Amino acid sequence: MTAVVSVEQLSREFGAIRAVNRLSLQVHQGELFGLVGSDGAGKTTTIRMLTGVLDATSGNATILGHPCSHLDAIRGEIGYMSQSFGLYPDLTIAENIHFYASIFGVTKDEEKERTERLLSASNLAQFRDRKADNLSGGMKQKLGLACALIHTPKVLFLDEPTNGVDPVSRRAFWR
Repeated sequence: MTAVVSVEQLSREFGAIRAVNRLSLQVHQGELFGLVGSDGAGKTTTIRMLTGVLDATSGNATILGHPCSHLDAIRGEIGYMSQSFGLYPDLTIAENIHFYASIFGVTKDEEKERTERLLSASNLAQFRDRKADNLSGGMKQKLGLACALIHTPKVLFLDEPTNGVDPVSRRAFWR
């Protein structure tokens, strides 16, 4: 079985600090894979390298057979929700989702169907006209996930998606 994510001897240095040290792993289709470690262990740095946000110092990593450094080849195939997801506070829930759909070239018909499905699944439908700045922490996280999923990526990266979220919202998020 071919790996969806393949990492071989991946390293990243920031000056004298080695944030990621020769990491190797493979993730296959349908697998859930988590990076677990203390603060500063290199989890976010690894995700940023895998999503093409940050270049590796050495080693190789591919997503669906494409080098992570070839962002144009993987952009439409991955979804990425960072620790501090880039929501636009002055836009509503629906406008934020529309913005991300337009970035990924989602057609109007697909956007309408997907938006309704994502809003329903996240229990955000009744709040679609609420500005992101006026959402609770849990609602912002659910909106961030909806934005990361709007283009139906084949690989989804979540960087501490429920950090700072209350237990009830955390349970709802993972559902």
